[in-house]
Amino acid sequence: MVTAARLSVVRLFATLPLATMERLLPWLDERRVGVGEVLIREGEPSASLFMLVEGEALICKRVAGSTEALVARVGTGDHLGEIDLVDAQSATASVLMSTDGVVLVLDVERLRRMLVTDRPLFAHVARALYVDLAEKVRQTNLRVRQTIAWGLEATGELTG
Repeated sequence: MVTAARLSVVRLFATLPLATMERLLPWLDERRVGVGEVLIREGEPSASLFMLVEGEALICKRVAGSTEALVARVGTGDHLGEIDLVDAQSATASVLMSTDGVVLVLDVERLRRMLVTDRPLFAHVARALYVDLAEKVRQTNLRVRQTIAWGLEATGELTG
């Protein structure tokens, strides 16, 4: 059973007021997951937000043919699948569990029902997702800038 204590571990929703957090609980499923279990497969529809309340997962990206590169390790308190939840496109990376764990799941159908039946709660969830996505875009932009600068410096094209 999903509890506010479990949900409060997830950084995405940790700052929600307790009353709002408790309103969100019935919209979530709690699942036990095993080591090696694939939560999200790159290129396939996902349409769910996964929140790790126990355990660790690996985010991998196909880089050439069937070769995958480890992009990141995530753990308790982190969340995955937010892009797929928002835009209903195919997953941009694969996520597999590196340990046994527990995830909370919010799927797109429930999110759509929330929009119709509890707009204030939907607004809290949407704002948390949009703030999180904005921060990820900013971090990506910084990494792109650093990579371009590194490339220019390595080739001798960086001036003043």
